[in-house]
Amino acid sequence: MAAATSSAWAASPAGTRSWTRTPTWSRSGTSSWPPEPLPHTRNFSPPQLNHPTPRSIPMNLSSLRRVALSTVSLASALACLPALAQSSVTLYGAVGLDVVSASKVYDGATSKSLLKLDDNGIVNSRIGFKGTEDLGGGLKGIFGLESSISPDTGKTNPNAFWNRNAFVGLSGDLGTLKLGHQWNVADDYLCGYFVCAYYSPFLMNGYYAISDYYDNVIKYTSPNIGGFEGAVMYSLGEVSGKRSAGQKTQIALNHAAGPFAAAVMGFSEKDKAGTGLTNTLYAGGLSYDFGVAKARLGLASAEVKYGTVYEGKLIDVGVDVPVSAEAAVSADYVLNDKKASKDDTSFLRLRGSYALSKRTSLNSNLIFLKNSGNANFAFYSNTGTNFTGQAGQKQTVLTVGVTHAF
Repeated sequence: MAAATSSAWAASPAGTRSWTRTPTWSRSGTSSWPPEPLPHTRNFSPPQLNHPTPRSIPMNLSSLRRVALSTVSLASALACLPALAQSSVTLYGAVGLDVVSASKVYDGATSKSLLKLDDNGIVNSRIGFKGTEDLGGGLKGIFGLESSISPDTGKTNPNAFWNRNAFVGLSGDLGTLKLGHQWNVADDYLCGYFVCAYYSPFLMNGYYAISDYYDNVIKYTSPNIGGFEGAVMYSLGEVSGKRSAGQKTQIALNHAAGPFAAAVMGFSEKDKAGTGLTNTLYAGGLSYDFGVAKARLGLASAEVKYGTVYEGKLIDVGVDVPVSAEAAVSADYVLNDKKASKDDTSFLRLRGSYALSKRTSLNSNLIFLKNSGNANFAFYSNTGTNFTGQAGQKQTVLTVGVTHAF
């Protein structure tokens, strides 16, 4: 997805996703490309102490008996003690930068080309900590803290430091329960069908809930049973006297077995002003891995009744191709079709990655964006309103960058 949310649907997302160019990227989902940052667990060993060699002490039979009895007594006492809890904390993250060239960047009066250094558009830069503690009986205590970083400026998210994750919870045989600021359940699954990272359809009005994070979330994920897994999320609005105002509810179901996978999701969000108006989003996806390529299809239907009113459908047709053990390419065609209107937006995104090592990779994006009628979506603009360009205008974006995961 504190860096709270007022509405995930406004044309200028001043709500859930703080796009002062601290973009998000799915940390999970069923898609196997691009690769996840590899976590690195810091294991510490106590220092070795040099003790003097003891002198040999002669022992008679009586002494040996006393030592044996003492050893048995100590072992029996230790066996009665509860097992010590095992815990671990993992530091992980990624740092990446792109050289970006964008055409027709609109400033409210004219459109000019732009050359800039920006956060990586495939694996967004972040730093995080995650931890587990074994509580026994298959139950674990868990937590997660994750923050966006902008390597081009060294800044973090201006609204909340732990803007990508700040949760605590329990995990066991019956599933996982998390409380706090965290990603929605759609992000867990739908980024295996829709293209995610920065140049993605969820940046468009009405479709933010495909991948977003929210405050005050109670989230439950079921265990995987025969390839089926489900999750439900509830975000409290925390408006006095108006329990439903500002609340967000989302439910998702995913099935993955062999080369085939499918998912469905439903989302609703109540107006925090207490008007009773509700924004809704329904989405689903299919994928099939042929070995030489993985085909993906994402479909979504959105109705925005408050904020920037909108109703329409979105389609994402994509393919991922592993060229070699080190290289992969991907292509997506996305169409945002506004209902009863010719104000549509479409774009073709081509992306590629080449692994120099397990942790360092080169990557690139090439995007051709087209607006029809009065549609004015843009990945880059200088209007002061995020993702708002000149009506009917096209835009071409080329990025080349490097990312290191740790």
